Amino acid sequence: MINRSKYREYKLEQNIESGNLDSAFDYFVESDDTELIEDEFISNVKISGDYHDMMLKEDIEIAFQSAEIELALIPNYETLEVMLVERGLTYDAIRVQTNIDDFIYNNLYSLDDRSEEYSNVIRFKSGYRPAFPFVRDPGDHIRNLRSTSGRYYNEIVYQKQIWQEKLRAQYEGNIIVLNNRSYDNAIESIRMMIYGEWRAVAFKGSWGGAYPAIKTLVYYDQINGLGLDYNPDAKPWEDNSVLNVMIDEGVITDLQGDGKDGEPIWNDFNHYSWRDSADGVNLDGSGNRYQRYIDTTNNEVFNLEYMQPYEPEGSELYYNEYGGWQEIQ
Repeated sequence: MINRSKYREYKLEQNIESGNLDSAFDYFVESDDTELIEDEFISNVKISGDYHDMMLKEDIEIAFQSAEIELALIPNYETLEVMLVERGLTYDAIRVQTNIDDFIYNNLYSLDDRSEEYSNVIRFKSGYRPAFPFVRDPGDHIRNLRSTSGRYYNEIVYQKQIWQEKLRAQYEGNIIVLNNRSYDNAIESIRMMIYGEWRAVAFKGSWGGAYPAIKTLVYYDQINGLGLDYNPDAKPWEDNSVLNVMIDEGVITDLQGDGKDGEPIWNDFNHYSWRDSADGVNLDGSGNRYQRYIDTTNNEVFNLEYMQPYEPEGSELYYNEYGGWQEIQ
């Protein structure tokens, strides 16, 4: 029996409402005051200038934390951009907190390097763009990367378009001959620029001499919508052959040179002679290699949106985005 004398002694009154317990009651729900940590990128200094330059020079440290990962340093900009893009974020998502003690940053562990997952598409999606004084990505043009004291940038990083790039932009996927003084000169010197190199549009005939890759020339006319007026049955040396009509119409550029050392355009890029045809390094007589080149590049080698903010038309770095000659030979 409950001793209620204490209630009277302290003048306490019962204030609990009487009634039946809810038979459906199952358990108590405790309030959860745990703070949820969102994915967060934190910089120890204000980000200004070129982000890649700052990180390459180690002028900035960026840390990351989430509900699963304690505050940790991001090892390089490649890993940072992989992490940003996989979360649908850009550099704008990085929070600046300049009052973090250096001691704290110096004692953070580093996340795993994910640069193997990095690509130029990820760079584009991350929102990174070169900033003054750079007109290209300094990360693409750094030298002595592993040296802490001898690192430097190739001067090209400050230049919009150098002369070799202007020539590649003009001649990539197009055809030249060294000169058209004779049929043999034309055949032996006919070249198309493929990925920045001169590839012969001819192959070795059964008699040991050069023979033009006529089907490649025909496909070139059709794919580029030129509508040239030539006789498809004409022999290559005849005036109305596809070869001679292309030369006469200026479709094939006649350099009118002699091939000596220092010959402009002709000697500015690597060559493969028709004599090398047995090694599979030139455009073949079937036209298949030219077709595969078109299929791979859409006949617009330098029209890659994700490369254009970082490299001008004609830059060799565009070629890295394709499989190279080995993929079309």
